[in-house]
Amino acid sequence: MSSMSEYERIESEVLELREKLRQLNMKISEVEEEARRYAEKRDKIHEELKPYVEKLRGLREADGERRDALAKLREELASKKEELRSARQELKAVRAELRKLRAVKESREEIEARIQEIDWRIQTGPLLKEEEKRLSELLEELHARLEQVVRREELQSRLQALEEGVAVIEGEIESLRKRIGALKEELSASFEQRKALREKIQELKQRSDEWHAKYVDARRRLMELEAEKILASSRLIELQEKLEKLKQQEEKRRAEMVKEKLKAEARLKLATGRKLSFEEFKALMEDGEELEKLVEKR
Repeated sequence: MSSMSEYERIESEVLELREKLRQLNMKISEVEEEARRYAEKRDKIHEELKPYVEKLRGLREADGERRDALAKLREELASKKEELRSARQELKAVRAELRKLRAVKESREEIEARIQEIDWRIQTGPLLKEEEKRLSELLEELHARLEQVVRREELQSRLQALEEGVAVIEGEIESLRKRIGALKEELSASFEQRKALREKIQELKQRSDEWHAKYVDARRRLMELEAEKILASSRLIELQEKLEKLKQQEEKRRAEMVKEKLKAEARLKLATGRKLSFEEFKALMEDGEELEKLVEKR
């Protein structure tokens, strides 16, 4: 009675475990599908992210090239400014020196003509000592003024070259400033583009992270369900083994009861002189000593 009660209790628990495993398998399938959907949504956003990330990378590379170009232009601009400063300083010095030579009004030809005239007079005509001295001093003065005129012409030529050079440098500086300005505008526009791209990427990453968090949570729940399934399966196997043992014990007990019943009937027949059946004879044969005792009594 106790054995059957134990068997029924275990069998009831086995049925409960089988139902639990069925429910767990259903739940596992549901959570697996849930995790798959979350991963699919996350991966879809990752695919959506790729062109934005590539574009941002391209803009960063282009900006790097622009910054390198900008640095070189700024170096060139600094060099040109220094060149312009030197040219202007020289220009200022040339103009100052030219202002000092404004007193010389004659041209080179006029002075040279007068020098030739005085030279000819000194060399060809009889001159008083005082006149010769005066003409010699005038000649020295004319040579000095000629040097000044030559210097003035050189300075005027240099002045023109410097003014032209300054104009060229100023034009180059203006061109460099325009190129620098254009690059800065490009960098500014790129900055706004990169800002918009970073915001879009951040938005998509946030959505991706949300789906990934749900995926991770689903995987955690799935692991818990799998662990619960393993425990339930182990318990079921353990109980099924117990049931099998109890079943074998019950079968053995019933077989013993049948055998004892046959033996009892066989003893009764032997006592009354009736003929034994094969099964009854076989049952008594398993207990040879008892059969000998019964035969001796007869």
